[in-house]
Amino acid sequence: MAISRRTKWLLGIGALLVLAAATLPWTVPAYWSVRSSNPVRRGVQRAGELGCFSCHGPYGTEGIPDPGTPDHDVPSWDGGVWMMYVENDREIRDFILNGSSPEDHGSAGHDHGTPEIEMPAYENVLSGTDLEDLVAGFKVLSRMSLPPADSTARRGYDVAQKWRCFSCHGPAGSGGLSNPGSFTGFIPGWYGAGFDDLVRDRQEFDDWILEGSIPRLADHPIASFFIRRQRVSMPAYRDFSPNELEDLWAYARWLGETGGGSQGTGRSWDSP
Repeated sequence: MAISRRTKWLLGIGALLVLAAATLPWTVPAYWSVRSSNPVRRGVQRAGELGCFSCHGPYGTEGIPDPGTPDHDVPSWDGGVWMMYVENDREIRDFILNGSSPEDHGSAGHDHGTPEIEMPAYENVLSGTDLEDLVAGFKVLSRMSLPPADSTARRGYDVAQKWRCFSCHGPAGSGGLSNPGSFTGFIPGWYGAGFDDLVRDRQEFDDWILEGSIPRLADHPIASFFIRRQRVSMPAYRDFSPNELEDLWAYARWLGETGGGSQGTGRSWDSP
Protein backbone atom coordinates (compact mmCIF):
# COMPACT_ATOMS: atom_id res chain seq x y z
CA MET A 1 0.00 0.00 0.00
CA ALA A 2 1.41 3.37 -1.02
CA ILE A 3 2.21 5.91 1.71
CA SER A 4 0.55 9.26 1.22
CA ARG A 5 2.52 12.44 0.89
CA ARG A 6 1.06 13.72 4.15
CA THR A 7 2.17 10.57 5.99
CA LYS A 8 5.70 10.89 4.58
CA TRP A 9 5.79 14.52 5.68
CA LEU A 10 4.68 13.63 9.22
CA LEU A 11 7.21 10.79 9.43
CA GLY A 12 9.95 13.15 8.29
CA ILE A 13 9.00 15.73 10.90
CA GLY A 14 8.90 13.01 13.54
CA ALA A 15 12.35 11.77 12.59
CA LEU A 16 13.75 15.30 12.80
CA LEU A 17 12.22 15.78 16.25
CA VAL A 18 13.70 12.50 17.47
CA LEU A 19 17.11 13.48 16.07
CA ALA A 20 16.90 16.91 17.68
CA ALA A 21 15.99 15.39 21.05
CA ALA A 22 18.86 12.88 20.79
CA THR A 23 21.47 15.52 19.97
CA LEU A 24 20.17 18.21 22.36
CA PRO A 25 22.46 17.20 25.27
CA TRP A 26 25.48 17.89 23.04
CA THR A 27 24.35 20.75 20.80
CA VAL A 28 23.08 23.07 23.54
CA PRO A 29 26.27 23.01 25.66
CA ALA A 30 28.41 23.36 22.53
CA TYR A 31 26.38 26.36 21.36
CA TRP A 32 26.56 28.12 24.73
CA SER A 33 30.23 27.27 25.18
CA VAL A 34 31.01 29.16 21.97
CA ARG A 35 28.56 32.00 22.58
CA SER A 36 29.76 32.73 26.11
CA SER A 37 33.45 32.18 25.39
CA ASN A 38 35.93 34.84 26.48
CA PRO A 39 39.74 35.27 26.30
CA VAL A 40 40.30 34.58 29.99
CA ARG A 41 38.32 31.34 29.96
CA ARG A 42 39.98 30.18 26.76
CA GLY A 43 43.43 31.16 28.04
CA VAL A 44 43.08 29.26 31.31
CA GLN A 45 41.79 26.20 29.45
CA ARG A 46 44.62 26.37 26.91
CA ALA A 47 47.19 26.73 29.69
CA GLY A 48 45.91 23.50 31.17
CA GLU A 49 46.10 21.75 27.80
CA LEU A 50 49.67 22.96 27.23
CA GLY A 51 50.84 21.63 30.60
CA CYS A 52 51.50 25.03 32.20
CA PHE A 53 49.92 23.95 35.49
CA SER A 54 52.07 20.83 35.63
CA CYS A 55 55.02 23.04 36.62
CA HIS A 56 53.34 26.20 37.92
CA GLY A 57 50.73 24.34 39.99
CA PRO A 58 46.90 24.37 39.79
CA TYR A 59 45.87 27.68 38.20
CA GLY A 60 49.50 28.77 38.67
CA THR A 61 49.26 28.91 42.46
CA GLU A 62 52.29 26.80 43.44
CA GLY A 63 55.36 25.88 41.42
CA ILE A 64 57.05 22.52 41.74
CA PRO A 65 60.53 22.33 43.35
CA ASP A 66 63.46 23.57 41.23
CA PRO A 67 66.79 23.57 43.11
CA GLY A 68 68.46 25.75 40.48
CA THR A 69 66.44 28.86 41.35
CA PRO A 70 66.92 31.21 44.33
CA ASP A 71 63.52 30.25 45.79
CA HIS A 72 64.05 26.55 44.90
CA ASP A 73 60.69 26.48 43.12
CA VAL A 74 59.31 27.06 39.65
CA PRO A 75 57.75 30.55 39.98
CA SER A 76 54.03 30.61 40.67
CA TRP A 77 51.78 32.98 38.77
CA ASP A 78 50.35 34.73 41.81
CA GLY A 79 51.73 36.20 45.00
CA GLY A 80 53.72 38.84 43.14
CA VAL A 81 56.45 36.46 41.93
CA TRP A 82 55.66 37.33 38.29
CA MET A 83 57.07 40.85 38.86
CA MET A 84 60.58 39.36 38.84
CA TYR A 85 60.02 38.01 35.32
CA VAL A 86 57.59 40.20 33.37
CA GLU A 87 56.48 43.81 33.49
CA ASN A 88 54.03 44.18 30.60
CA ASP A 89 52.06 42.34 27.92
CA ARG A 90 54.99 42.30 25.51
CA GLU A 91 57.22 40.46 27.96
CA ILE A 92 54.47 37.95 28.78
CA ARG A 93 54.18 37.17 25.06
CA ASP A 94 57.96 36.78 24.80
CA PHE A 95 58.04 34.38 27.72
CA ILE A 96 55.30 32.25 26.20
CA LEU A 97 56.73 32.24 22.67
CA ASN A 98 60.44 31.95 23.45
CA GLY A 99 60.64 30.53 26.95
CA SER A 100 62.17 33.75 28.26
CA SER A 101 61.84 37.49 27.98
CA PRO A 102 64.62 39.69 26.52
CA GLU A 103 67.05 41.64 28.70
CA ASP A 104 67.25 39.38 31.72
CA HIS A 105 63.61 38.26 31.55
CA GLY A 106 62.39 41.85 31.54
CA SER A 107 63.56 42.71 35.06
CA ALA A 108 67.22 43.66 35.32
CA GLY A 109 68.79 43.09 38.69
CA HIS A 110 66.82 39.97 39.61
CA ASP A 111 68.86 36.81 39.96
CA HIS A 112 66.94 33.92 38.44
CA GLY A 113 69.73 31.45 39.01
CA THR A 114 70.21 28.47 36.69
CA PRO A 115 66.86 26.70 36.59
CA GLU A 116 66.90 22.93 36.33
CA ILE A 117 63.39 23.13 34.89
CA GLU A 118 63.49 25.44 31.89
CA MET A 119 60.51 27.33 30.58
CA PRO A 120 59.73 25.78 27.16
CA ALA A 121 59.04 27.82 24.03
CA TYR A 122 55.49 27.50 22.70
CA GLU A 123 55.86 29.49 19.49
CA ASN A 124 55.44 26.45 17.24
CA VAL A 125 52.40 24.99 19.01
CA LEU A 126 50.14 28.05 19.23
CA SER A 127 47.54 29.06 16.68
CA GLY A 128 44.58 31.40 16.26
CA THR A 129 43.93 33.45 19.38
CA ASP A 130 46.03 31.19 21.62
CA LEU A 131 48.72 33.75 22.42
CA GLU A 132 46.41 36.62 23.38
CA ASP A 133 44.14 34.22 25.28
CA LEU A 134 47.10 32.91 27.28
CA VAL A 135 48.16 36.48 28.07
CA ALA A 136 44.63 37.30 29.27
CA GLY A 137 44.48 34.15 31.40
CA PHE A 138 47.90 34.79 32.93
CA LYS A 139 47.05 38.39 33.81
CA VAL A 140 43.92 37.29 35.65
CA LEU A 141 45.47 34.33 37.47
CA SER A 142 48.52 36.39 38.47
CA ARG A 143 46.26 39.29 39.59
CA MET A 144 48.13 41.50 37.18
CA SER A 145 44.69 42.44 35.83
CA LEU A 146 42.55 44.07 38.50
CA PRO A 147 40.15 47.02 38.75
CA PRO A 148 41.80 50.32 39.70
CA ALA A 149 42.83 50.54 43.35
CA ASP A 150 40.30 52.15 45.71
CA SER A 151 37.49 51.79 43.14
CA THR A 152 34.07 50.30 43.90
CA ALA A 153 34.85 47.54 41.41
CA ARG A 154 38.05 46.69 43.30
CA ARG A 155 36.07 46.38 46.51
CA GLY A 156 33.70 44.08 44.64
CA TYR A 157 36.64 41.91 43.59
CA ASP A 158 37.72 41.71 47.23
CA VAL A 159 34.18 40.71 48.28
CA ALA A 160 34.19 37.94 45.67
CA GLN A 161 37.57 36.75 46.96
CA LYS A 162 36.31 36.79 50.53
CA TRP A 163 33.28 34.65 49.72
CA ARG A 164 35.25 32.35 47.35
CA CYS A 165 32.88 33.16 44.47
CA PHE A 166 35.55 32.36 41.88
CA SER A 167 35.78 28.76 43.08
CA CYS A 168 32.53 28.13 41.21
CA HIS A 169 32.35 31.02 38.73
CA GLY A 170 35.90 30.58 37.41
CA PRO A 171 39.02 32.78 37.67
CA ALA A 172 37.93 36.40 38.23
CA GLY A 173 34.37 35.41 37.25
CA SER A 174 35.23 34.14 33.76
CA GLY A 175 32.94 31.09 34.15
CA GLY A 176 33.11 27.74 32.43
CA LEU A 177 33.47 25.25 35.28
CA SER A 178 31.45 22.09 34.69
CA ASN A 179 27.93 21.79 36.10
CA PRO A 180 26.31 18.48 35.02
CA GLY A 181 22.57 18.63 34.52
CA SER A 182 22.42 22.37 33.91
CA PHE A 183 21.06 23.81 30.67
CA THR A 184 24.49 24.84 29.33
CA GLY A 185 26.55 22.21 31.12
CA PHE A 186 28.74 24.73 32.94
CA ILE A 187 28.57 27.42 35.63
CA PRO A 188 28.10 30.89 34.09
CA GLY A 189 30.60 33.70 34.31
CA TRP A 190 29.85 37.23 35.43
CA TYR A 191 30.01 38.79 31.98
CA GLY A 192 29.20 37.87 28.39
CA ALA A 193 26.19 36.24 26.75
CA GLY A 194 25.44 33.77 29.54
CA PHE A 195 25.45 36.48 32.20
CA ASP A 196 23.29 38.79 30.09
CA ASP A 197 20.71 36.03 29.69
CA LEU A 198 20.59 35.26 33.42
CA VAL A 199 20.79 38.83 34.72
CA ARG A 200 18.50 41.33 32.98
CA ASP A 201 18.87 44.14 35.53
CA ARG A 202 20.21 45.08 38.93
CA GLN A 203 17.21 43.60 40.76
CA GLU A 204 17.82 40.17 39.23
CA PHE A 205 21.50 40.43 40.16
CA ASP A 206 20.59 41.08 43.80
CA ASP A 207 17.99 38.28 43.77
CA TRP A 208 20.51 35.74 42.48
CA ILE A 209 22.86 36.55 45.37
CA LEU A 210 20.33 36.96 48.17
CA GLU A 211 17.88 34.20 47.19
CA GLY A 212 19.93 31.91 44.94
CA SER A 213 17.40 32.25 42.09
CA ILE A 214 15.18 34.72 40.25
CA PRO A 215 11.39 34.52 39.72
CA ARG A 216 11.68 34.79 35.92
CA LEU A 217 13.48 31.45 35.73
CA ALA A 218 12.15 29.77 38.89
CA ASP A 219 8.59 30.10 37.55
CA HIS A 220 9.43 29.04 34.00
CA PRO A 221 8.53 25.37 33.28
CA ILE A 222 11.61 24.60 31.18
CA ALA A 223 14.17 26.74 33.05
CA SER A 224 13.00 25.44 36.44
CA PHE A 225 13.48 21.85 35.23
CA PHE A 226 17.15 22.46 34.52
CA ILE A 227 17.62 24.47 37.73
CA ARG A 228 16.30 21.54 39.76
CA ARG A 229 18.40 19.04 37.81
CA GLN A 230 21.77 20.81 37.94
CA ARG A 231 24.34 19.40 40.35
CA VAL A 232 25.82 22.74 41.49
CA SER A 233 23.17 25.20 42.65
CA MET A 234 23.58 28.85 43.50
CA PRO A 235 23.32 29.26 47.30
CA ALA A 236 21.40 32.09 48.95
CA TYR A 237 23.69 34.65 50.59
CA ARG A 238 21.11 36.50 52.67
CA ASP A 239 23.76 38.03 54.93
CA PHE A 240 25.21 40.15 52.12
CA SER A 241 25.05 43.83 53.00
CA PRO A 242 23.76 46.51 50.59
CA ASN A 243 27.33 47.78 50.26
CA GLU A 244 28.61 44.34 49.29
CA LEU A 245 25.88 44.01 46.67
CA GLU A 246 26.77 47.42 45.26
CA ASP A 247 30.46 46.55 45.13
CA LEU A 248 29.83 43.18 43.42
CA TRP A 249 27.58 44.85 40.87
CA ALA A 250 30.32 47.39 40.12
CA TYR A 251 32.83 44.57 39.66
CA ALA A 252 30.48 42.70 37.28
CA ARG A 253 30.03 45.89 35.25
CA TRP A 254 33.80 46.39 35.14
CA LEU A 255 34.20 42.84 33.83
CA GLY A 256 31.70 43.53 31.06
CA GLU A 257 33.37 46.80 30.11
CA THR A 258 36.90 45.37 30.01
CA GLY A 259 36.27 41.84 28.76
CA GLY A 260 37.24 40.38 32.10
CA GLY A 261 40.16 42.75 32.39
CA SER A 262 41.73 41.56 29.13
CA GLN A 263 40.95 44.84 27.32
CA GLY A 264 42.10 47.28 29.95
CA THR A 265 42.97 47.18 33.62
CA GLY A 266 43.36 50.74 34.80
CA ARG A 267 47.10 50.46 34.04
CA SER A 268 48.87 50.15 30.71
CA TRP A 269 50.87 46.95 30.84
CA ASP A 270 52.27 47.73 27.40
CA SER A 271 53.99 50.87 28.59
CA PRO A 272 57.83 50.95 28.62
